[in-house]
Amino acid sequence: MRKIETFKKIMEKSNTTRVVILTNHYQIIGDVYECESCNKDDFINLVNVRLCNVHDIYDGICETDSKYDWLHINIDKVVGFSFVQ
Repeated sequence: MRKIETFKKIMEKSNTTRVVILTNHYQIIGDVYECESCNKDDFINLVNVRLCNVHDIYDGICETDSKYDWLHINIDKVVGFSFVQ
């Protein structure tokens, strides 16, 4: 099973589209958007996204806090994720 398929199955079981994603450098919080015309095989498509540098989170601050309407994340760059209510 491909990574994106596993991600979507966990999302279905979690009964929510709100997700916290960790990469090596960022914490990303957003809502998964099922986009028919987007590259669904390799990317997680998010809307209402908040992005923060991981190092800032551990220090208790988020100086690089950014908000995006859309963000597409390559599934291979994800090191961890959790669906939240």
